Amino acid sequence: MYKLRVLVNWIIRQFSYRSRRLIALVADYAELLLFPPPAVPQGGNIRRRWSGGVALDGAARVAVFMHFARDDTVAPYVRYYVRKLREAGFAVVFASNTPDLSDETIAPLLPDVALAFTRENVGWDFAAYRDAIALIPDVPSREMLLITNDSVFGPLYDLPPLIAKADPREADVWGSTDSWERHYHLQSFFLLFHQKALRNKAFQEFWRGVRHFRRKHWIIEKYEIGLTRTLQSHGLRCKALFPYDSVTAAFMRGAGLPPAKAEIGGDRAERELDNYIRMLARRIREATPINQTHFFWYELTVSMGFPFIKRELLQKNPAKIPNIAGWERVISSVSTYDPALIHEHLANQ
Repeated sequence: MYKLRVLVNWIIRQFSYRSRRLIALVADYAELLLFPPPAVPQGGNIRRRWSGGVALDGAARVAVFMHFARDDTVAPYVRYYVRKLREAGFAVVFASNTPDLSDETIAPLLPDVALAFTRENVGWDFAAYRDAIALIPDVPSREMLLITNDSVFGPLYDLPPLIAKADPREADVWGSTDSWERHYHLQSFFLLFHQKALRNKAFQEFWRGVRHFRRKHWIIEKYEIGLTRTLQSHGLRCKALFPYDSVTAAFMRGAGLPPAKAEIGGDRAERELDNYIRMLARRIREATPINQTHFFWYELTVSMGFPFIKRELLQKNPAKIPNIAGWERVISSVSTYDPALIHEHLANQ
């Protein structure tokens, strides 16, 4: 009887999930047909520009940092990340999808960037990356180009060792993490392109072709996933610094232990955590793709030296991951990163 009940519940969940996905997919295609993406104006959608204190001309390493806020703010955790990029040798181009940032808000950033600009909030992250890349002179001559954004807190660890691991002899494009959800792809919150990729016509044509889709589905499908597929189809090698298979293997080996029972709320919370761990192990054995930056945040942070923790995980915890309450203790045990940067941002949301 118990097994039958479990089977019925599984069928109901699957039907509900697939019904929601079908409705969302119909809406995505309907909007695409009714409201096709408009042509991009010459020069992109840039509103204002500021010159920073770092030289862009001749810089071997360039980083594009994408920012968005609902008001005239650049959070301290963002300024910290930008400063660490500069200290790692990058000339930073700061691209904000907040169109009305003031001079006073931008001013603290300028010593750590080569260029900052605001743009209309259209096209999501990829349109901001496109506009920023178009402002960088002679991109193919650069040693490397990094694109990253404010969707993560960090870096929890020094960036230079991580950058050094992204060996151009092993891959032309490196992501911090990869994903098998929908199709294999490198996740776009941290992507590093070596010179071979920068000189490839597929790279250049991809960015010139980025359009302003309204629905996030198309951004993920055509750009988040499409970028990796496009580059691979043109002979470029794409690898992850923290590949999915290695992270799930670490979880299955028990390389990192979850926070102690006392820190997650007693017997009931311990049972929930046990059920959660069994659920993850089952999904791994069934080869069901999982978002590793959420579900394996502990293994990544403690066991593997992953330098970021996703903002959405701490801000919303959409998957209701039970061991996230101990994030501050976990981060403080392995990193000198100031948790106050995270608390300050979460308090203002």
